[in-house]
Amino acid sequence: MTGVLVFAEWREGRVHPVTYELLGKGRELADKLGVELWSALLGYRVEELAKELIYHGADKVFLYDHSSLRVFDVVRYKENLVRLTKEEKPEVFLFGATPIGRSLAPRVAAALNTGLTADCTDIFVDENGEIVQVRPAFTGNILAYIKTRSRPVMATIRYRVMAPLPKDTSRKGSIVRKEVVEVEETGIRVLRKVSERKVNLADADVIVAGGRGL
Repeated sequence: MTGVLVFAEWREGRVHPVTYELLGKGRELADKLGVELWSALLGYRVEELAKELIYHGADKVFLYDHSSLRVFDVVRYKENLVRLTKEEKPEVFLFGATPIGRSLAPRVAAALNTGLTADCTDIFVDENGEIVQVRPAFTGNILAYIKTRSRPVMATIRYRVMAPLPKDTSRKGSIVRKEVVEVEETGIRVLRKVSERKVNLADADVIVAGGRGL
């Protein structure tokens, strides 16, 4: 076994909170498996964000910093993550179950010919040292406990179900700059960005609803 890898998602120059949650769970898994916790950060001029990942638990950050990665393109991101996974061979690879994570993780898993457990609410190491993924099934009526035979174990984790570690600016780690796989034409083009709602329901602790929507 080598390490636990977390995909670092960011928006508008800030790390998405789900990444910190994944690092908190990844730290727990890495300590139980006796391996390092890694993170993969792709973007342009994002080295300062790499330091934040170390402050929140990562031992090593693989940094892909290139102008072609300025805007999320699922094909470009996939190509670089597939190469990284083949080079470093992590035992576990975690993504947030966000729109970006849900579009990227299946493509990476398919390219690696490995399994993917989607929308997990927990992941842990059992008494036999095996990795168990937990997700709701049958519209939430049961919880499925899943063990993946292939490697790496890949999963998308729901937002706001894991506890992030407190920020520790005294933590030390390494930032490893990786060569970027440049993909000239992916068939995807961003035409415009739709402004986000002022109130994000995903960030709310309590939601009060009435009428048929309840």
